[in-house]
Amino acid sequence: MNKFLKHIGLLIIPIFLVWLTVELFYRKVPNNYTFKNQLIKSKSETVEVLIFGDSHTFYGLNPEYFSNSTLNMANVSQTIYFDKLLFEKHVSKLTNLKCVVLPIEYTTFSQADNIQEDYWRKYFYASQMGLTVPYIKWYDPKQYSLALTQKFGKTGSYVKTFLNNKTLIGCDKKGWGNTYVSTVDSLELERLSKIISRKHDDGSMDFSKNRERIDVLIQACKEYNIQVVLVNMPVSQPYLSLLNQEEVTAISKISKVFSQTYEHVTHVNLLYDKRFSRKDFHDADHLNVNGAKKCSAIINSVIENL
Repeated sequence: MNKFLKHIGLLIIPIFLVWLTVELFYRKVPNNYTFKNQLIKSKSETVEVLIFGDSHTFYGLNPEYFSNSTLNMANVSQTIYFDKLLFEKHVSKLTNLKCVVLPIEYTTFSQADNIQEDYWRKYFYASQMGLTVPYIKWYDPKQYSLALTQKFGKTGSYVKTFLNNKTLIGCDKKGWGNTYVSTVDSLELERLSKIISRKHDDGSMDFSKNRERIDVLIQACKEYNIQVVLVNMPVSQPYLSLLNQEEVTAISKISKVFSQTYEHVTHVNLLYDKRFSRKDFHDADHLNVNGAKKCSAIINSVIENL
């Protein structure tokens, strides 16, 4: 019996040590979630403009080019679901907040809850940003151990990134994703547009849940006397042409309806804006640093004239 237990121990102890090491890595190494959580807390009394959304605004709107004190709270694959949770958690403490910038995206407007990118990210929002995520159940072991949320290969890539860059934070001091510096060439743009447009087409035009969330957020902003800017972020024209045009049009129309319904809501549609060209894009649907500067100046001008 003792020999059996010894063998079991020799098997379990290495597994436990690997798990513990990975768990400590996720708990101790700062990342975008922990950084932005501390950022909004530290700037709660001074921030005047908050930017929400997914990677389009994360990389595409740089607070440095905004006249008012601005923070970028967007993140890669951040859905409207988490935009709303973040806003509701912090709004009562944001004593000087004047405007919220919220993108209305092809990539997120029809997205269902708790699928795809949300599958593992929800645990980081809960654990590292202090959000109460309703569809995480109390008996789910992953909510107690971030090490269980990722496949080992994915964890290995994070460790490699940390060793190379000495950080997992992929944004600047105001929350802007500052790593998309290159410009995509024409052939690569055509190739990426075909791949990414297929990836982003979920085959759904059911906007009801996310439309309701935006409506609730807009009404809350009215109560706090906060302006709302709804923006359809620029994407490359080859990518845009391959999307479901009925869905693209419907999303733009819904954004316009919000602005017509509420006096404190402004709609900005940059999908077809001629000021953006290929040289402004890092890939098929993300602006690079130059494109972000241009886009930020446009949105800042809108806010200044509210």
